[in-house]
Amino acid sequence: MQPVLRRALAPLLITATTWPASASDGAAPSPGAAAAEGPAVAATEGPAVAVADGSPASPGGGEPAGQAAGGDAPVTVVVRGAAPPRSASESVRERAEIRAAPHHTASDVLQLVPGVFAAQHGGEGKAHQIFFRGFDAAHGQDIEIWVAGAPVNEVSNVHGQGYADLHFVMPEVIRELRAQPGSYDPRQGDFAVAGTMRFELGYDEPGITATAGAGSFGARRLFLAYHPEQADEATFAAFEAQETDGFGPARAASRASLVAQAVLQPSERITARVMASAFAARFGSAGVLRLDDLEQGKVDRFASYDPKQGGDSSRAQLVLDVRAPGGRGEGLSIAPFVVLRSLRLRSNFTGYLADPVSGDATQQLNEALTLGAVASYRLRFPLLSERDALEAGVVARSDWINQSQRRLAAVDDRPTATLVDARVRATDLAGYLDASIRPARRIELRGGLRVDGLAFQVVEGAAEAAQARGAQGVHVGGKGTIDAALLPGLHALASVGQGFRSPQARSLGDGERTPFTRALSAELGLRYADELARASVALFHARLGEDLVFDEATGRNEPVPATARTGVALDAVAHPAPWLVSSAGITYTRAAFTASGGRATCGDAYAAGDLLPFVPQVVARTDLAVTPRLGALFGRPLEARAGAGVTLLHRRPLPCRELGRDALLADVTAHLRYHRVELGVDVHNLLDAAWFDGEFVYPSSFTHGAAPDRLPARHVTVGAPRSFFASLSLYLG
Repeated sequence: MQPVLRRALAPLLITATTWPASASDGAAPSPGAAAAEGPAVAATEGPAVAVADGSPASPGGGEPAGQAAGGDAPVTVVVRGAAPPRSASESVRERAEIRAAPHHTASDVLQLVPGVFAAQHGGEGKAHQIFFRGFDAAHGQDIEIWVAGAPVNEVSNVHGQGYADLHFVMPEVIRELRAQPGSYDPRQGDFAVAGTMRFELGYDEPGITATAGAGSFGARRLFLAYHPEQADEATFAAFEAQETDGFGPARAASRASLVAQAVLQPSERITARVMASAFAARFGSAGVLRLDDLEQGKVDRFASYDPKQGGDSSRAQLVLDVRAPGGRGEGLSIAPFVVLRSLRLRSNFTGYLADPVSGDATQQLNEALTLGAVASYRLRFPLLSERDALEAGVVARSDWINQSQRRLAAVDDRPTATLVDARVRATDLAGYLDASIRPARRIELRGGLRVDGLAFQVVEGAAEAAQARGAQGVHVGGKGTIDAALLPGLHALASVGQGFRSPQARSLGDGERTPFTRALSAELGLRYADELARASVALFHARLGEDLVFDEATGRNEPVPATARTGVALDAVAHPAPWLVSSAGITYTRAAFTASGGRATCGDAYAAGDLLPFVPQVVARTDLAVTPRLGALFGRPLEARAGAGVTLLHRRPLPCRELGRDALLADVTAHLRYHRVELGVDVHNLLDAAWFDGEFVYPSSFTHGAAPDRLPARHVTVGAPRSFFASLSLYLG
């Protein structure tokens, strides 16, 4: 295939990445990804991407190694590919779609994925609550999340299994977000129940960027970034410092974050990427309000029963991704990582219900050290065709966790009861095989097997009375996809897979065989892509052997009976002109219990057929941006960027057969750039919707000394009102 033809076909790829998904993020590209384009394109080989003549390109994406620019040297075209999808609804949001609307955090960016809504009812520093296609993933329990090769989910976090805090990632440095619904890829591991989200990082503005801004409620932010002009966009460094007084009492927050990444080529056949980051935050949390108090005017809309709620959080991580690519899409990769995490969180969901004298406030502490590595090897395996390929991979992760939960007195913060005091050691060792086989010219089979062995050791209590126990178990999951090419650009895909979620280590008995939450997912749909647009429609179904639902008494999700979800997802992205981009997604899901049991807020237990509480049935999102060049002024370009994002939540079931309120939120952005200076204005919640980002039903008593009210009542966390933010950016090349 000639370079000109490769250039013409490049936009047909569903994604074009600079550093393709690799073993470092738990998802090395499919062994068939490179094979699909023949030996001249090794799309899975990282930044030293193979070029049209087969020679490796420089890490900066410029001239091929050993070849000078200019003269009569042949023109080389770098073609970057992506792993083929494992389901019809797999989606990608690239930088153009991400920048269409303003975003506070990386968790906000998740909402561009069809079916995702992220709520921040715990304050600007606590991990978001994430809903995805009928799953209340809480703070990450049902969604596997990777950022630039580092796992984000925390094993056995005291606040919630799979706790995933994304505040350390600035929206500006997100190059790509890939969403894999279900569990159809052998690289997907623990927490990939609803699916997997993978963030790839990069910054493409050459030179130094300095942005300062201020806005409503005392918000102020400084963003600094550096990207070498001749380097690949994956090489950059960025810093963020942000503060806000909050839109009401107990909502002040402050955070600082640093992310640095470099792409290196230590030798002709070895490429490497190093990513390091550090993050710290302090935040307040207003907590819940009783809806009857709000409607009767007893409390202000932005009030707080307990202004001491909130906490602090920190994270540091280091990732090294090394690859030794071979020819024809083969190669070896290994990616070790280390993550340090800490969390302190104070909350009070029930006031004085459990302890009428001292109150029900709890303080949770969690400190964790995570060490691990992912490695894989790809090779050609011509079984039924020359494009067939096989990949073998291994994953190792070990976590050391110290955690506690204590009830605190409302007056002097002294501990009144110790609810949790534990040290946990968790180990996950996994191996997988993944094959790509073409039994016919228009049909490809992708899939394989993954085996995870998990071991837990728990020590609870003070040293003199400590009790130790251990548990271990194995999960075996098969995954597969049939991909049939119907017409040019149009594919039909059918997928099925088995996923799992590991249990809270403290819930295990000594010698117990580790009980996994097992998930079975299936999907059938169509995908289409051409130079201007890509779209998909899919029907999906997922079943869980057991689930988790929020419990106000413990302040975290607790086990409930088996559940099932059935729904439909639609996704579309269009780039009809160089200055216009749009994306839209909508999902409908019915999530219900398939067995009876557990502790329900109203009644003794959940019943089969009851709707799963808190999960919105309809989630819709659309984004649109225009980036016209307005002309030139004194010989310098004058450019504009304007965009909007709109989110709809509809039908949120609550306990006691109630329904939550719908929400329609609109965010807009407008920027004007002249040469090295840019002015911008962002508006969040443009329509100033009075909405609730969290709604719960349970008994509470927030009046000290009053007789406890044991009847379930609606509680809400108030969503942010309209806010403005203005910024000034300088680009110093």
